Amino acid sequence: MTKWFAKKLTEISKFDNYMIPEKAVDGLKLDANENLVLDKKFIYHLALQALKDIDFRQYPIKEFEELYLQLAKYTKMDKKYLAIGNGSDQIIELILSIIGKNQRATVFTPTFSYFINRCQLHGMLVDEVPLKTYDNVRYNKEFLKSARRSGLVYICSPNNPMGSQFERKLLLEMINTLQDKLVLIDEAYVEFADYSLISDVLNYDNVILLRTLSKAFGLAGARVGYLISNSRIADLFRSSIQSPYPLSIMSVKIASLMLSHFDYVNETVQLIKYERNRIIDRLARIKDIRVFKSQANFIFIECYDNYRKILKELKKERISVRALGNIDGYKGCIRVTIGTYEMNKKFLKSIENVFY
Repeated sequence: MTKWFAKKLTEISKFDNYMIPEKAVDGLKLDANENLVLDKKFIYHLALQALKDIDFRQYPIKEFEELYLQLAKYTKMDKKYLAIGNGSDQIIELILSIIGKNQRATVFTPTFSYFINRCQLHGMLVDEVPLKTYDNVRYNKEFLKSARRSGLVYICSPNNPMGSQFERKLLLEMINTLQDKLVLIDEAYVEFADYSLISDVLNYDNVILLRTLSKAFGLAGARVGYLISNSRIADLFRSSIQSPYPLSIMSVKIASLMLSHFDYVNETVQLIKYERNRIIDRLARIKDIRVFKSQANFIFIECYDNYRKILKELKKERISVRALGNIDGYKGCIRVTIGTYEMNKKFLKSIENVFY
């Protein structure tokens, strides 16, 4: 093996990895923020319909055209402002590797760890500014000070893993002071939130909204994402940056079908929001943990010294959550996905068994 290659492999091996479960969960899976309220049979029937309509021998040309039309209808944005990717992860990857190369990035932490991991992989410096307030909604001057030294800024709205969202006015104030930076606003969980910046994005020539069908639309396995930006950025992404056929014909078709059933998707979103508030109210009664308000389909809980006991009880009940531990000044943290009423009932019972 050549020296430069061996050296490069050693460098890469030292980077933090974005952790995925090592094996399938045998029990209640509340660790990945999937929409488990959506009826599995409903998606199964959509998949059968998709299979009847597509031809695997052909490239998905007309299917992509259909998906752009459905996304335009859903977002109420002309398709010239849209670009599709193999999940929003792949869009992030392409932006970092092609546009962001040799740039410095500023992020709030905790945040979507994949973004930081990929920055490191591409040799980008990342300035991590901790979120210091309880609900993470206050203006953070330290963040802006860092952002002014960077070429790229990344903000989750709502935040992952904490679930909070800056007040719209404050977020726009930050963007307005960063008009010479590339600003990525990750709206992966926006269907569960109070607002989106979709009506504001065309006012800027440096802002990209990142979206996905993996969360609210229940298509995590299909890997469908998209961006919303001004026509110049979107066109350049489609024509020069993105590969010609980044999604399989099956994924493209089922995404179009799911978008055409948004009324049903929205019913599940409203149920999740109701359950989210119910769980927060219930957990807030427990004095020895701290539960954070959320604008997403998950809840962030600081468990302090009860962290190990809670994980042990959840494991006994075969409930999988995202175990975060000590993260950016928060102690003994877990993130739990909001599921169906029965799923949430089982989760709440397990937590309360630790304390009562």
